[in-house]
Amino acid sequence: KYIILIIIIIVIGGIFMFKNKKEITISNIKYFHFSYSVGYAMNAYVIYELNYKDDKYIISIKPNGISDEEKKEVEVDNSFIQKLEEILKKYHVEKWNGFNKHDKNVLDGDSFSLNIRMENNDYLSASGYMKWPNNYGNVRGELDTIFMNIYNQNKL
Repeated sequence: KYIILIIIIIVIGGIFMFKNKKEITISNIKYFHFSYSVGYAMNAYVIYELNYKDDKYIISIKPNGISDEEKKEVEVDNSFIQKLEEILKKYHVEKWNGFNKHDKNVLDGDSFSLNIRMENNDYLSASGYMKWPNNYGNVRGELDTIFMNIYNQNKL
């Protein structure tokens, strides 16, 4: 009797846990941070950030091999935000929420971190070390393209 009761409690708890996981919809992004490493040389990492502040979207771009002091900050319009959201939706990045995996057998690998906050305060977070969520390479490639296009257009 007790075994059956314990199994029922576990099943109900599992159902309750999965049903309460809030689905996140990527829209009206107010904060975005994506960073990844590409080796262990000095400045061998990339950071893309977007902040909505004072009714403006400001992006910050720190490419591989460039120091933090040399990053560029640029104001962007809604068309950039739409492109960003299209990429994230196209590859179902909302499913990355809670991804936090690492390969404990690798000591000198690469990593990534993603944080997104929407207007409704929904928050998405994912990170990994030598482990990547579905479509990671595609997302990273398209983010590199749109952010680095802005960076290259604004070189001084």
